[in-house]
Amino acid sequence: MTDAILPLRDAETPLKAERTVEAAARAAEQAAVKLIYVAGYGRSGTTLIDIALGEHPAIMGAGEVTTLARHVWDKDEYCACGARVRDCPEWKAIVTRWTQGEPEGFLAGYRRTQERIEGLVAPGRLFRLPGWRDHRRRTVKLLRGMAMVSGRPILVDSSKLPGRAFALAAMPGIDLHVVHVVRDGRGVAWSLMKGHTQSVEKGVQRELRPKPLLYTALRWSMVNLAAEWLCRRVGPGRSIRVRYEDFVDDPRGVIGRIVALVGETPHLPAAGLAPFEPQHQVAGSRHRMQKSLTIRGDDKWKREMPGWKQRLFTLLCAPLLRRYGYPLRSGDAA
Repeated sequence: MTDAILPLRDAETPLKAERTVEAAARAAEQAAVKLIYVAGYGRSGTTLIDIALGEHPAIMGAGEVTTLARHVWDKDEYCACGARVRDCPEWKAIVTRWTQGEPEGFLAGYRRTQERIEGLVAPGRLFRLPGWRDHRRRTVKLLRGMAMVSGRPILVDSSKLPGRAFALAAMPGIDLHVVHVVRDGRGVAWSLMKGHTQSVEKGVQRELRPKPLLYTALRWSMVNLAAEWLCRRVGPGRSIRVRYEDFVDDPRGVIGRIVALVGETPHLPAAGLAPFEPQHQVAGSRHRMQKSLTIRGDDKWKREMPGWKQRLFTLLCAPLLRRYGYPLRSGDAA
């Protein structure tokens, strides 16, 4: 009699295991998604930091996630893995899961709602206008899908603009951490004075025209002040400021500080730092399309930028330059 009963007990084991897996999956669906948002102005190294963080086995460096619905998927742009985004196995699985059960025209509708909710001053977000609740649900659904498909519980979104991060901070289900990346504005201005022709394969999705110094000075100040406001919004235990210059001098140390912010242990070796390999970043700097890259600083602006332009930018942005530890005069110590 006992021998007849034993197989029934054994048969229960796979059933219990299956129920345990299902319970774990349901718990994962309910758990908050841990997200590192990289905020700051363009040409400040945000994509490089995204790539370096993506080397961690628990972290998916996803690039500028805001662009996925805005233009990356519709235009079938390139993923950093080298494939078109619709042919990239990772993003194809993520978007398939994301759009499942959604109405026809879902991405176009999501894109329109982004425009109303992700701005720095966005009535749709501030007053929770119609569309906010659906947008929140769909955004969390996308992020959970990214974590599940990648197998990495922590995500990096280097969309830069603080308005999107304010929206994410207001969404239950997202455990938001902010990295405010700042670079000497004179270096940013000099970089933006150089245009780039369109080269989709090299990660330049459209022609980038040179930006006037006054425009950059104003935007650099506004975005960085907004990023400071964002850091105060999420709190000191969930935010960190990183200078581009410190990152290129010590990538291991800076990435270690960011990883510790989300409760993970550093992953980079104590010595012999190998080149970083971009993985599945969408949009962002053209550097993401390189097979591998070594982090090096770019301070050519100190030698190449005309002195009067350096002095004009310094005059316009002196308070913020000083706050971030940059010298106001050539030769001064930071």
